[in-house]
Amino acid sequence: MKPSKYNFIWPADDPAKAMVFNSLTTALAEVEKTHLYLLDLPRFDYDTLPDAARRFADGLKQGGFVLDDAADELKILKFAYNSNKYNRMGISFTVAPTLRCNFACTYCYEQAGKNERRDGQNAFMPGIVREELLRFIDQAAKTVKGVHITWYGGEPLLGREIIFDLSRKIIAAAEENKIAYSAGMITNGYLIAGDPDLVRELKDSRIKFFQITLDGPPDTHNRRRMLKSGSGPTFRRILEGVKLLAANEAEVSLRINVDRSNMEEALKLLDLLEENSLKNVSVHLGRVSADTEGCKSIESSCASMEEFAVLNRTFNETLRQRGFRTGQTPCYPSIAQSCGAIRMNAFVIDPDGDMYKCWSEIGDKQARIGNIAGFRQRGKNERMREIRWLTWEPFEYEDCLACKVLPICMGGCGYRAMFVNKDRPACVEWKYSLEHYVRARYRREKNMKAELNRENISGGFYSAPAGSLECKA
Repeated sequence: MKPSKYNFIWPADDPAKAMVFNSLTTALAEVEKTHLYLLDLPRFDYDTLPDAARRFADGLKQGGFVLDDAADELKILKFAYNSNKYNRMGISFTVAPTLRCNFACTYCYEQAGKNERRDGQNAFMPGIVREELLRFIDQAAKTVKGVHITWYGGEPLLGREIIFDLSRKIIAAAEENKIAYSAGMITNGYLIAGDPDLVRELKDSRIKFFQITLDGPPDTHNRRRMLKSGSGPTFRRILEGVKLLAANEAEVSLRINVDRSNMEEALKLLDLLEENSLKNVSVHLGRVSADTEGCKSIESSCASMEEFAVLNRTFNETLRQRGFRTGQTPCYPSIAQSCGAIRMNAFVIDPDGDMYKCWSEIGDKQARIGNIAGFRQRGKNERMREIRWLTWEPFEYEDCLACKVLPICMGGCGYRAMFVNKDRPACVEWKYSLEHYVRARYRREKNMKAELNRENISGGFYSAPAGSLECKA
């Protein structure tokens, strides 16, 4: 047998024990140190081990900490990655009914660069493009088991009637073909406040998930996310829209985009959320990055991933201490799945019907992979653009192959690797915070076990996503 190449070993609270985490299975164990030497050996003969050491090895094998000699973890990882990447059982669309926006955010990546155009022919998606989209979905519905739509922009609610028209027809197609349907929306939230009819129509359109951005307390937010018209602040109105959605049982995720100019202000937003009874709304930080030509001017203010990781650890701990819903279960890694941009049945569509693989490229006509009309007859350059996306993988990079964080990272963002970093992946937050988050989960589960023992309730050590274990020798 042999130890896994993806093991992490850290000190436990008890000096006689150690924490062992495996990034391929995401299993976590607290083990006695007596036979921990097995994880330092390149290989060991299971049959010649003493009985106690064999029992220890048996427990470790359950969590993938040790493996049979014949097991090839990299091939297992590649198989899981590609099974997800090339799965055609569902189809997803990110649809922008318009690329127009009522906001002039300082860091918007959809701004056109010097040699770009992102406005296209149609300000709003015309009927002919909608019909082609419906035809495409109706054809796909014959072979898939589900369709997911993310409404996007610009500001998608500027094209609300287009959204409601398409939603009604896509839902009908899904029901006719007896397949699942789900939908969400990325919106600045400004048009929702004071409009219960809009919220009702969104609910009727089965749009259940909303991501809305607030960049800190009012003064901070308003200088970063302002109206194009310059006709006043936006924070209070967005907050009222969030409250209206939450009151109507929508799932709202509040994103706080941070860079060096507002990192110190992010925590102050929590006071206002608590004052407005929004502690049950999901809250998370987003790292601003200068990924496109249109936002290169803000590059110097962008936080490094290491800086962001430090802030995010503090932020998540504050959520937990203050009783926000998203902070109650400590963040814990899972096996990274391929991004939608590099999956077979995932497309981004602009108001002209032009199709892209990544929403960072939407409206950039040079990046399109075809048009929803005549997609099968597209040109060679468009087809090769798609193939470049579909064949991108982290296994081509020596740094990634040597990294124990690979299974929960998978090279991070493909767009950044290919077009921003010039064919080099950018490490994700897990590289800098893995032990912190795993240890937080470990201590929470230890405390829960201690509480069960005090109440004389039987229970195991704890269950991490892939099935944790307590190994003893």
